[in-house]
Amino acid sequence: MIWTPLRFRNFGLVAVSLLVACTGSVDPGRGQGRLTVRADVSASAVATLVAEITAPDIPTPLIFNIPISGGVAAGTITIPAGSDRTVTLRAYDAGGTLTHSGSATFTIQAGANTAVAITLTPLTGDQPIVVTLGSFTITVTPASPTVAKGGTVQFAATITDWNGNPTTGTIAWATLDPSIATVDATGLATGVGVGSTKIAATYHGATGTATVGITP
Repeated sequence: MIWTPLRFRNFGLVAVSLLVACTGSVDPGRGQGRLTVRADVSASAVATLVAEITAPDIPTPLIFNIPISGGVAAGTITIPAGSDRTVTLRAYDAGGTLTHSGSATFTIQAGANTAVAITLTPLTGDQPIVVTLGSFTITVTPASPTVAKGGTVQFAATITDWNGNPTTGTIAWATLDPSIATVDATGLATGVGVGSTKIAATYHGATGTATVGITP
């Protein structure tokens, strides 16, 4: 009569433990991944960008609004680490009409993550929007210099991680139109033809750009 109640108590504790383990909630021990979200929306009528994250073990979808300033959507989202994370992005104009949408499913790990690009398909005739999600943000300066044909301008790139901390690394430089301007491995651009083009700096899949204008 003494041992029987104790056995039932132990069984009850085990049952409760199993019930908690099978609820399908996110394991807090996995950690979280913080991703920077960035997109150039200057060529569209987008006024609001919404990110929704779903997964089999995320009971309630996570929703983030990405701020837009100066034609650039930029912000940070936090996603529990794990596989089968689906990120759905929807863009709306100032009147609340859906203009673009797109999604991708990938694995998120705690700490740094490889950059992923999601193309948002236009629904109202605008051009597609490419949104980059990753662990680093690249800022290129000067942002929009102008030089004469044959002249040069030195670009610099600043790398920050998902926590906003400065990071150092090897930058890969590129020009969108080499007939307008070329750029070497140090970020030194040279004017070749009259017009304007973008100079890009890339690090771990994250890219920042600046626009250089070349005059006669």
